[in-house]
Amino acid sequence: MTTTEDTTPDAEAFDPTPFLQAFRAEVPQGVEGDRRMRERVELPFMDTTAADVRLEILEDAQIDSWLDYAAWNLWDFILGRASEGESGLIPRQEYETISFVQQWNTYPRFIRALTAEIGVDGVLDLAGTSSREVGTKINVTRNWAASVCPILGRGIGIELGQDTPDSRREDLETLIQFGRRLQHGTWGAGPGFVSGRGYTVPVLAPEVLRPLVDQVRPLDDPAELQAFRQFNARTELFGFMLHYDCRAGMADTGPYPLPGGKFAIVRDHFLNETAYPWAGVAEGLPYCVTEVMVFSADKVSATVNEIQTTFSEPSNYLEYLESGVVFARDTMTTPMSELRVLDAAEMRRITERCQQGTMQMYRTLAKKSTEEKIRDGVLVYTREFLLPHASRVGLWDRFVAEGFDTMHANAERAWPTLTSSRAAEILTPVLLFGKGFPHVAAS
Repeated sequence: MTTTEDTTPDAEAFDPTPFLQAFRAEVPQGVEGDRRMRERVELPFMDTTAADVRLEILEDAQIDSWLDYAAWNLWDFILGRASEGESGLIPRQEYETISFVQQWNTYPRFIRALTAEIGVDGVLDLAGTSSREVGTKINVTRNWAASVCPILGRGIGIELGQDTPDSRREDLETLIQFGRRLQHGTWGAGPGFVSGRGYTVPVLAPEVLRPLVDQVRPLDDPAELQAFRQFNARTELFGFMLHYDCRAGMADTGPYPLPGGKFAIVRDHFLNETAYPWAGVAEGLPYCVTEVMVFSADKVSATVNEIQTTFSEPSNYLEYLESGVVFARDTMTTPMSELRVLDAAEMRRITERCQQGTMQMYRTLAKKSTEEKIRDGVLVYTREFLLPHASRVGLWDRFVAEGFDTMHANAERAWPTLTSSRAAEILTPVLLFGKGFPHVAAS
């Protein structure tokens, strides 16, 4: 059974409750939702094999099954994200939705160029970076976003009349396969989406994780524990603001089971990202700080979602933090062998510097117009999902020279609608009713 039927409700009698409780008012969130979607799709193409990630041309059933699962996965993710706050200064919905259209119209060309440069095997190896390194944006978040976000832009474009479900098939195939190759390079064969992996992201190889965990120290001293939590809070907020109110500047992996009934969460906060004109607010900070945090499994449990955000039961998991350590990766290209442990004095300095930098970001944002902030946000959201990969293989400067940052005409045309009161007319069916991923095959 596939999910091709139109379940868009009658606007006059619309009650959103069933669509918030279940995808298309039928499929729930979480592990049970994943199980139900696996029963519904024609082919399990949301999973990967060594053979099918090499395909260049896809069958209708492969594409449509992937689209169905991605539609549920996005709905599941959005409901989980509902508790995430916004600064109030940045029009995030506006820039994100315009970015989706921008990505749909620009990413395929650059993904094909990257793949031509390093080959499919090169893409698979590149995706393995997240198992070998901490403090890298070549990670599980980008595995998901580099395909799902631009394909959501396809759905928005179709709703706006810019495309049709059967147009630009090659671009759709390129995006699906790029995301699947990244997933396969990270996990190997099997489920590619985190929702298919029990909402856990234990991606670091044991030989990488072990020396990090070996350096954790007890946080028995209340003052030391408070300093660790303050460091976490201020570096997180700074990374959040630097990346224009989105979670591209942070990433958790785990939970990692440890001896003695413990588990670890490994958390990256990206601080000194030099890709943006306002990056001067991060002067003097390391590129990334990585926290290793250890908890008792009998006191708290944790899951990690598609964009590497931790959810726990009970929700105040940092209250149960028992031991930890913080590392710094000074630049994007600093080797793992030069990862260094931060002492208490440097943690205090970084905490203070992030607090200052956050206030600088607020002052900078307060001076910008809404249009300027939307364009800045599009720059961030469009760069974030391909810049790490292109930089690692030496293609980023070429991509910029070839117009990577130039706003596509379709994104400019979408701007008036997606920044107006009419946006809900487009986005509600796309996000809530599962219409963001229309099939290529006729119903």
